[in-house]
Amino acid sequence: MTKSSINLGEPALECKYGENGYQTPAALFSTGTDDPLALDRFKVIQGTTPSYNNLCDLDRLLQTATHIAAGYQVNNGSVPLIAVACKHGNPCGAAVGDDPVKVAQMALEGDLRAVFGGLVMLGYPVDEAVAETLMTHKMDGGRRLLDGIIAPGFSDEAAGMLKRKGDKCRLMANEALGRLDRGSLDASRRFRYVRGGFLAQPNYTFVPEMSSMERIGEVDEGQITDMILAWAIGSTSNSNTVTLVSGGMLIGNGVGQQDRVGGCKLAVLRARDAGHNTEAAVAYSDSFFPFVDGPAELEAAGVKAILATSGSVRDEEVRQFCRDNGIALVFYPDSAGRGFFGH
Repeated sequence: MTKSSINLGEPALECKYGENGYQTPAALFSTGTDDPLALDRFKVIQGTTPSYNNLCDLDRLLQTATHIAAGYQVNNGSVPLIAVACKHGNPCGAAVGDDPVKVAQMALEGDLRAVFGGLVMLGYPVDEAVAETLMTHKMDGGRRLLDGIIAPGFSDEAAGMLKRKGDKCRLMANEALGRLDRGSLDASRRFRYVRGGFLAQPNYTFVPEMSSMERIGEVDEGQITDMILAWAIGSTSNSNTVTLVSGGMLIGNGVGQQDRVGGCKLAVLRARDAGHNTEAAVAYSDSFFPFVDGPAELEAAGVKAILATSGSVRDEEVRQFCRDNGIALVFYPDSAGRGFFGH
């Protein structure tokens, strides 16, 4: 193994405590990178200092938002407006489009219950109309509590509207969020502490090129567009993950499951529990289906198109199941782009 030195960085921000109140001290360290999206480049313009958990979520939101941007630039030639809401690192809402208010609404509607107390990242500035949406959309006269909102910038009026008692809603700004593209993906190594040391590996920078992938059945442009969003969300969620998208918005994210059919069931359950119709949705699986039970769960829910990797000894059974049941299947090799994250 080639030896290399690791820069552990310098303290950049002190957190009140770590994941729990008894875990002190806790801090963000900066390696001094020139990356415009490095966490220490985010300016807190209102609210208390971000917590350890807020910063973990911010890092995960960046992974998802940059993959969304990269996916659309590679496949569509342009990057839409992006909004992602997360809870405990995993997206509970995400949407793309060309209307800033509508995109924010769709991201919230992914799971109105889960987003409560979560964080929202927007790839465009927050004005009064967007701020009003974030606080009151479908709140029946109440006010939505969010731990943080991250965007390229905030108007003075919007910041005033978003202020929360005790300054508990952190507003974090970074102009670079308004310029996301293929080059925004984090290509630096990722590290994980293990007892007595740490693990290091290359980052996940794969971006699918949909036009070059194996296809079973006919896939329309709307389904391809939704598949790109589903891939970006699912590949940056805790594996195992199966993700459902419909009409440019996340409707169900079945994350962190120990079996793939369980991920399918959870994605459908979360979608229906949030009031979404799963008929004609598209699904993404972050790795191959070892059996046809996963696609069967999706088919029973009305899913009409699936994006997944190949590599199972039962791939042909999956292909045939999709042919027999009128499901469009898009396949690419597991060895090239499996989306396991936070495994």
